[in-house]
Amino acid sequence: APQEQRIRRLYQEAKSIQGKLFRTLKKGEVVQVAELEAIADDLVDCIFDNRDALFCLARIRDKDSYLMEHSLNVGMLLANFGRFLELERPILRELTIGGLLHDTGKITIPDAILHKPAKLTDDEFTIMKSHVVQSIVLLKESKGITPIMMTVAGCHHERLAGRGYPRGLAGEQLNLYARMSTIVDVYDALTADRCYKVGMPPTAAFRILLQGAGTQFDEELVRKFIKCMGVHPIGTLVKLQSGRLAIVVERNEQSPLQPKVKVIYSTIGQHHLEVKLLDLARAGANEAIECAVDPKTYGIDLARYLG
Repeated sequence: APQEQRIRRLYQEAKSIQGKLFRTLKKGEVVQVAELEAIADDLVDCIFDNRDALFCLARIRDKDSYLMEHSLNVGMLLANFGRFLELERPILRELTIGGLLHDTGKITIPDAILHKPAKLTDDEFTIMKSHVVQSIVLLKESKGITPIMMTVAGCHHERLAGRGYPRGLAGEQLNLYARMSTIVDVYDALTADRCYKVGMPPTAAFRILLQGAGTQFDEELVRKFIKCMGVHPIGTLVKLQSGRLAIVVERNEQSPLQPKVKVIYSTIGQHHLEVKLLDLARAGANEAIECAVDPKTYGIDLARYLG
């Protein structure tokens, strides 16, 4: 559909701009925030108008493009979360740009550490953690950086009980935007494919956030974030009561347990099915979600169906 094509073009343009941003920084040039404002406005508009289609594309991950896609997704997730919290649009734009910029310091980290397919040594982890301070240094030199953008970049690894980095901030030292950033950054990192791991399903990431609620993350905000994302977030693979597998592609605000799904696989016959769009809330659907499942269990490539 023309609208879906427009959203696809927007997402590809955003990825292109994100890639250009990192290339600019690697050349030693400063960030031009003005160049990010237009794409941030477009992304915020899309989150208001058709966020489900946008987040379907965001679920297609390339482990070799993690840094770029993670930054873009954090920006979109922050805007979506901010919309749910009823923050004003100018703030949503700043949160989006903050997400786009939050990991800029990683361009200073050696590739051997940044892309290491094994656990980092203590010394390597110390170097990795320095990316936050490097982000702050890079952004301070850039015109147009706002306090909200700086908060996203400087505080996304802080933790509520003071055990984060780089400053070990705790409690009231972390404002709303910092607390939002810690949740969103971890959620996207957990659900993304990396060179050393396969991303986990959104529901598994929710469980980890809930385990850290009250100590690592703001408990009230964690629960609001989960509600914002939905019981079954876009891109979740679910098992229906009939034994068929389906991918959630559109949420239902009035009935969160009955989203629109793409039916793709039979666990009974153990074979792929002709793709069928099914609205579980529609009268006569005669289907219900039994549980969320891990795509790896059935060898399902979500990107094949979300693109």
